[in-house]
Amino acid sequence: MNLILESAVGHGAVQYRESRNADVDQQAAALIYERWGQRYDQLSPGRFAGSMDEIQLPALTLIRETSNRVILQKGCTPPGVFAIGAVLSQEDHGYHCGELMRPRSAALLDPKTEFEIRTPESFDLVAAVFSPRELCAHLDDPTIDHRELENDLLKSSKVIDPARSTQLADFLLRAFESSRENSEYLLIPSNLKQMAEEFYALLNETVSAGHGGQVCGVCPNRERIVRRVRRFLDANPESALSITDICDEVGVTRRTLQNAIQEVFGISPQHYLKAIRLNAFRRALKARDPLRESIGDVAARWGFWHLSQLAQDYRRLFGELPSQTGTRRLHS
Repeated sequence: MNLILESAVGHGAVQYRESRNADVDQQAAALIYERWGQRYDQLSPGRFAGSMDEIQLPALTLIRETSNRVILQKGCTPPGVFAIGAVLSQEDHGYHCGELMRPRSAALLDPKTEFEIRTPESFDLVAAVFSPRELCAHLDDPTIDHRELENDLLKSSKVIDPARSTQLADFLLRAFESSRENSEYLLIPSNLKQMAEEFYALLNETVSAGHGGQVCGVCPNRERIVRRVRRFLDANPESALSITDICDEVGVTRRTLQNAIQEVFGISPQHYLKAIRLNAFRRALKARDPLRESIGDVAARWGFWHLSQLAQDYRRLFGELPSQTGTRRLHS
């Protein structure tokens, strides 16, 4: 069940929305911003539970996202929109565009770069989503040019080391919790302006520090291999591709493919390929017309020929049977 609570204060200037999601696709679609264009694939087994809390302010939107499974997030921010977030998770690390996301590191998303994030099992992120043009306009300072900020953001590393991003992380968490718990403060225009100015200053400091060097990343060649694999899978969405098919297309051996996917996602190529197909099968299952297409028909399209094995694999990954997904979709 996806519960949405929405309130407006300050004549509609501020909106708060709280979303609790028991489905990975609901989590991916839970952002206020339209045209975000992201897709989530669940990689680790078990029932999904996640949340997406958003506070939409005049100059920026504050986001707190949590999830309890390893998720592969892929997409692109809307035109002109950037996002920067701090990873609050204390266990394990994530991955973003060839770089490791450690606790308290900052992840930067821009509209000109497709992002690909592998979250840790227990994921907690606080972030700000903003347009440089709108952010700078709310500062009411004619000496600030939003184009300079935009250029600096585009040149920055996509992941910024915790040593350089701690102050921004602290600010984002403080701003989010204060806005949620003391919403009456947001009725005061001077408070909103002060928050925007502090964010702008910390953003500049963090981005400038991000120019000094990247955090520890995976092997660039292995990251390129994984991106080529992903593009191949996306270009053949309903094909039951095998490991051999992928190796032939990408031009690598099984061992090279094994090492690349294991380093980037922490799982074997077989596990990765099956998880991607199961997620796609799940989306197709929710979209099907039960009067025209059976669960078996959908399974066959995605290369699942053994229905009892499919049911076992599906329940292991998502915590429910394919028939339960279809029934829940019909009653939603």
